[in-house]
Parts: sequence; structure tokens; C-alpha cells
Amino acid sequence: MATKKAEKEKTKPAVRGERAAKASPKAKRPAAKETSATSGGAGKTLIIVESPTKARTLSRVLGSRYQVKASVGHVKDLPPSRLGIDLEHDFALEFEVNPDKKKILSEIRSQAKSAREIYLASDPDREGEAIAYHIASELESLHRPLKRVLFHELTEGGIQAALSEPGEIDPRKVEAQKARRALDRIVGYTLSPLLWERVRRGLSAGRVQSVAVRLVCDREDEIHRFVREEYWTIEGEFQPEGKTRVPPSFTARLDRVNGEKPVLSGSEAAEEATGRIRNETFRVGEVVQADKRRNPSPPLTTSRLQQDAANRYRFSAKKTMTMAQRLYEGVDLPGIGPVGLITYMRTDSVRVAPEAAESARAWLRKRFPDQIPAKVPAYKNRKGIQDAHEAIRPTDVSRTPESLAGKIEPDLLKVYEHIWQTFVESQMTPALYLQTTALLEGSRGDVFRASGRVLKDPGFLALRGAVTKRTESGSDDVENDEKTLPPLSEGEPLRLLELVPTQHFTEPPPRYSEASLIRELEEKGIGRPSTYATILSTIQERDYVEKREGRFHPTDLGQSVNRLLVASFPDLMSVRFTAKMEEELDQVEEGERGYRDVVGDFYSPFSKDLDRAKKGGMVNLKTLEEPTDVSCPVCGSPMVRKWGRNGSYLACSAYPKCRTTRNFTEDEHGIRIVEEEIPEGEECPVCSSPMTLKKGRFGTFLACSRYPECKTTKPWPPKSEPASVPVPETLPDCPVCSSPMTLKKGRFGTFLACSRYPACKGTRPLPTGLPCPVKGCGGELIPRRGKRGMFYGCSRYPECTYLLKGEPVKDPCPVCGFPYRVRRSKKEDDLVCPSESCGDASSQG
Repeated sequence: MATKKAEKEKTKPAVRGERAAKASPKAKRPAAKETSATSGGAGKTLIIVESPTKARTLSRVLGSRYQVKASVGHVKDLPPSRLGIDLEHDFALEFEVNPDKKKILSEIRSQAKSAREIYLASDPDREGEAIAYHIASELESLHRPLKRVLFHELTEGGIQAALSEPGEIDPRKVEAQKARRALDRIVGYTLSPLLWERVRRGLSAGRVQSVAVRLVCDREDEIHRFVREEYWTIEGEFQPEGKTRVPPSFTARLDRVNGEKPVLSGSEAAEEATGRIRNETFRVGEVVQADKRRNPSPPLTTSRLQQDAANRYRFSAKKTMTMAQRLYEGVDLPGIGPVGLITYMRTDSVRVAPEAAESARAWLRKRFPDQIPAKVPAYKNRKGIQDAHEAIRPTDVSRTPESLAGKIEPDLLKVYEHIWQTFVESQMTPALYLQTTALLEGSRGDVFRASGRVLKDPGFLALRGAVTKRTESGSDDVENDEKTLPPLSEGEPLRLLELVPTQHFTEPPPRYSEASLIRELEEKGIGRPSTYATILSTIQERDYVEKREGRFHPTDLGQSVNRLLVASFPDLMSVRFTAKMEEELDQVEEGERGYRDVVGDFYSPFSKDLDRAKKGGMVNLKTLEEPTDVSCPVCGSPMVRKWGRNGSYLACSAYPKCRTTRNFTEDEHGIRIVEEEIPEGEECPVCSSPMTLKKGRFGTFLACSRYPECKTTKPWPPKSEPASVPVPETLPDCPVCSSPMTLKKGRFGTFLACSRYPACKGTRPLPTGLPCPVKGCGGELIPRRGKRGMFYGCSRYPECTYLLKGEPVKDPCPVCGFPYRVRRSKKEDDLVCPSESCGDASSQG
């Protein structure tokens, strides 16, 4: 039956429409015969797109001569209640119309009957090609000419250029999409029931998502195996001698000891080296000056856009792609209507159309004529990427972010501004620095290295003005772009002013953030840029990983499922195997391999692993009892690790005589530790009722025993806050409803929240009581968490952008009496007054 229902496949050669893809944004309007035809009485030209937003933008540009209809995504898919793939007959796919799309298809068919021409204008990628193919199969009985157009930018010029040179559906892209759909359906449809049987109902597995979970789990294993090692560095503060005017001092780091790299593995070695160095005399050795270029970044690809937005704005990949989709499909501008602001946002190419590059150079000639290179910059694509689309760029470079401020929502503007700035900078000259490196030679063979650089020519940095960058927390952090050294000449004697040994410890590899996991997926060839957002969203929705403080942690469920799949399906869970499958899908699109070959080569070994797992090769966690070295706190019997609906837990091995169970945690050595009991007298801070221990998807916590009347919760075990965050003795009232506020901890640290949450969602930063030193500001300093740790900024940001480059200490200034001073370094007594009017002041903002 499956073969009879299977959809027929078109095999005629494609006219790929690449000319339309590379057409100029300023291309001429369609030929006269096409324009006049649409204005006659024989009907309008019907254009079928994917989204309603895109349809509105096209309608505004094209006018009443065209009728634009949105399919709202895929109109056909595999059946939800069965596999839909004939495994016995060349893996034929059984597509059927989605129930919720029958009305839309009926409307499209009705409009197509009276249309003069029909253009299939779904997105210019594999999924869009499949949508066009399925709509064409539904309109085939009308015997009307169907043409495929690719809109790479929704501007008047881009739209007219695409319509003037239509092509046909590309069957190779359709085959590639079918292959991906078949592989994903086979894995998901066969593995999910197995996980229901062996772990718990409701779980699912994915061909690519499961490998992404493995990356997170493998990184967690690396962190647990990591052994921290101590090491020390020594920095010295030097000053040239024999000058008429005393030059400024500068710092240098110990670089060589008797010609070798220093090895200071402990405090004794550091003290010995420090004592030796203090008795040395120093002079300037080699001084090298060289020009160094800092090149602008290439135009944005999908992956780079997602990474940058995660680092700069803390946007998830899903949110970034939603914003980019809206910018591409059209944003309503006052007095204009829907306008496509960027080119197509799913691309892994850095290529830029010559016309676009020239428009950027024309804009730059009026504003930065000295920062335009003689030749248009050329950026090389990575090996093996698809070059069907340009890089992501603005459709009109003269539409600056400043001109859109207040006209589009802030988050949308942030994404547009980054795309616009990156593109314009990519067409500018590199920044030029004069870099100086000096070796400072000691009389006993110790050599320090000092370096500095000075900006000679700003190049592309001129576009930014004040050079700033955005840390991973989203806070602004000034980039130290210049570090100067005083004039130094070889043989010049130096005075050693201070020597500072510093203890360090090696760090384990960091857990993945959104940006770093996307970068890892891209580097290893797992998935494609257009799928990264879906991958990251899916693995969190399935409760396989969770994000804490911006980093991915595998859940107990994720680690358990990952271990089962790695043991039973080594090929499927192999990073290299998954990357190879992506390469084979690309080969299908290029016509080098066939759909049936790729799916067949995958299914044959996979089906053997599946049979082996079903016959007992995969462990059944529902019945598994793993011994531990933890004793039952009630009867003393050994406890075993068991798996339940909410993850693993400890249970007494003497069951059913002893029914004791406990939640547990694992430290870096994997030792199982029974959770602490709630201290006697632990009361709800809101209603004073007893608190009870609960376990949720994010671990254990305390909840009020009067739930749901009182919904107060507290983290458990208690999480200590960094010492630099002062916790006030008395908490203020809620600024919204005046109810008591409680301490809460979120992704950016501790904050105050209304005790009536969720009825009242009032929040405010943790107060410090320390006033902002800017005259007339009236704000106070609040703790914030940045890429380099805790820092302090004004509570009135962005009206006041004051930043404190140190830790405030409640020690009044002895000069002016200012209520606190700031510690600039690790020295306890290195305190300065932040007040601008104080003679002891040091610029902190």
C-alpha cells in the first residue's frame, strides 16, 4: 500500500535559477511582455510564498497586478501516525496534505485556476524547494505553467530582478531534503519507542540533536576528570633611569630564566625566584617595533550571526533567527510599510554581490574617504560550504541603524545594527597599530617581556567611534585597545620598583554557551547553520540539557540517555559519522549521489544495531539497580541507584523491609552523596510555615508546605554568593505593590523579587547603598556580572553609563570624606577615592 500512496518523483532536469540569485538589486523591471500580460483581463499573476509577512511585503512592492498567497510553511509531510517510508521498496516516501493546510491549499488552487501565471516563491533553500515541489504536485492537474523564483532580498530591485529571470524547481534540492527527512524520521520513529520502553515514556531521539547532547555530556565528563594544577607568574613594575624628566613606569612579565620558560609550580619556587630577581640589576635588551594590522571581520554568515548575538546580547539562537527572519521578510516602517531590511538570513557564504560592495564604498566615500581600500576586499569561503546565497547584509546601506532608531523595536534594531556595521566594516581598510616589544634583561639571567601598541590608523574602527565591545553578560566593557610603553633604547638601565608574584590554577574546559556550542557544531560539521537554532531549542525542550548562568549542563536524564545511545548505537552517536552524513546530503544536492543510495547506506547498519538493542543490547533503566557505597540513613543497608520519572535517586537495597529513598548529588569524583536534611526550624520567609524539600527539573529546592496558597521557594542546598556582593540586613519593599521582597537568584546573579510572585512580578537589583560618584546623577551602584566576573555600575544605566573598575570598600576617603573608596588591585591597601572633586581621585568610569 505504501508504494501506491507514495508521491511520484519528478526527474526532469532543473533550470536552477542561479541567474536570479545573483541579479543586481538595481536590476531592471520585468520585460515588457511580462508587465503588460499581468495588466490584461486574463487574470493576475499569482505568487506563492511561505509566510504572511513576506506576502505583505511583496504585495506592497508589486501592487494590485499581482496576487500573493502564503502557504504558511509546509503543506505536505509524512503521516504522523506511521513511519511513512517504504523500507522494502527504495525508501519511497508517503507524503500527505497536512490537515491544517487543506483550506489554504484549496484557496491556492482556486486562485491558481484564474491566474495568468504562477510563481512558486518559497524560501531559497532545501526546505523552500520542497515546499515549492509539494505545491506544484497539488496544482499539477490544472495544467498551468509553474515557475520558480528565488527572492534573496525583498526590495523593489531584488524582487523585479528575480521575477524577470524565473527558473524551475531544482529536483536535486528536493532529493536532498527528502533524504534528510527520511533519515530523521527513521531515527526518531524507531528510537523513541525504544527509549519509552527502557527509560520513560515521552522521550525522543534525533539524528543530529542526540549528537549535540553527546557533546555537552562529553564536556561535562572532561570537567569531572580534570585535575587542577597550580602555577605562578611574576610581574614587575619598571622605570627607566637617568632621564631628566621621570618617565612613566610600565609593567612586564617574567618570560625567561636562563633562556628557558619559567616553571613556577608552587609558592616556594615563586618566592625563590622573587628573592633572586630583587637583587638583580636590569637593562633594556632588544627592542622591536613593527606595524600590525587588525583586519575587519568578514560579512556575516548564519552561524556567525547567531554566535555574535549570543555573545553581545545574550540572545538565544532561536530568538536571533526569529529577528533575522523578520528583518528579511519585511518590517513595517512609518510612512512606507513593510520593507525587507536584510538579505536572506540562511547562508554559510561570505560572498558579497559586486553591486552591494560598490554601494557600501559609495556610502563610505562621503563619510570615511580615507578608510576605503583601493580594491574591493575579497573574503574566502571555508572549504565545502554551499555558496548559493550571499552573506547576510543590509539591502540598503544608506538605511543606517541611527535612521531606524525609534521606528523598530530595540531587539530588532540590535540585530540589524550588528549586520549593518559588520558589512560596512568589511568593506573598509584594516586598522594599523605600531606594536613595540621590549626584553628587559637581568644580571642573573632573568628576562622580562613588555609590550605595548599604539593606534596609527583607525581603518574600519573609525566607523565605531569609541571602540567598545559587548561581553557575554550583555554589559558594556571598554576595550583596552592601546597600551603604551615609554621610549626605550637598548642598554638603558632600569629601576625595578615592584615585584608581584601571582598564584594561578589551570582551569577545566568551559561548559558550552550558545555561541560556543554553535561554533563546535559548525567546526565538526554537525547539522547546518539553518538548523542550529532548532537543535539548541530541542535539546532543552526535551530536558536533556539545561542552561544555568548562560552555560549548558547535561541533566541526569540527558546523561543517562546519552550513555544508552552511545553504547547501543556507536555509529549514530559518532561525531564523525554525523558529519559524513551531512556531506552526503550535500552530495545529493550537487547530483553526485542519489537519494536511495544515501538512505540505504545508513539504514542497513542502523537496522542491525536497532535489532541488537531491542533484543537486550540496550540496558533497561526502569529495572536497573546500580550499587553505591552510600549507606541507608535509616537501617544502614547499602543504597542502590535507581531511575524514576524525575531522574535517578537512591533507594535502600533492603526494600520492601526498608522503603527509604533519598535524592543525591555527585561531585567531580562521581561520589554519591545523600542530600542534607532540612535544618530544624527552617521556615517560609513570607508566611512562617515549615518548608519542605522538593525536586524539580532543575534539582532540589525548598518549597512552602502551604503550597498552593503560598508559592514561596528557596534554593537548596543554599548557594553562596560571591564575596563582592553585599547582602543588606533589611530588604526594601516591592516598588509595585509595597509587599515584602525576597532574595532570588537568576542567570545574572542575586536580585530582589516580590514575595507575591506570580501575582506581582516586581523586581529590582540588589541594593548596595553606595551612591554613584557622578555629580547630579542620584543613582546608586549595583553589582553586575560581566565576562570577567563581578563589577559595579550605576543603577540609572543607560542614562548614566558610569562603570567602576574595582571593588567598592566602605572605607571613607581621608581627604574628602567620600563614604567609600575603590580597590584597584589585589592589594588590600591599594584604595582610591572615586569622587571627581577629590584630590585623591582616580578615574573609574
